[in-house]
Amino acid sequence: MASSEPSGAAGDERPDEVWVRAAGGEMSIRLRSLSNFLERGGTLAEVRLVENADGIWTVWVRLADRPGEFRVNQFHNDAPKTYKDLALAHATIREDLRYAGPIVLSTDRRPSARP
Repeated sequence: MASSEPSGAAGDERPDEVWVRAAGGEMSIRLRSLSNFLERGGTLAEVRLVENADGIWTVWVRLADRPGEFRVNQFHNDAPKTYKDLALAHATIREDLRYAGPIVLSTDRRPSARP
């Protein structure tokens, strides 16, 4: 379910910002909205890369002025922005999001049992 929420202080709302809250309480933000937030002086407090069981990475961010963790979605829709290449995900965080802090890596993959 998509909903528009305020981006910060009163008068700072933008109609093109989309914050998504899933039924399970998971929150996400479109890459476009995150880029706009950063261009207006917003900052990232924390970034985390999560690898799913299939080896696909998603980006999760904490914003300095908003509680909670947000999954980064694609630029024009509400599907997660995913990466097969960890180096590309890292470059996106450093260059596109201009984040220079630590990046936490976590995985849902489990080692296969050895016979």
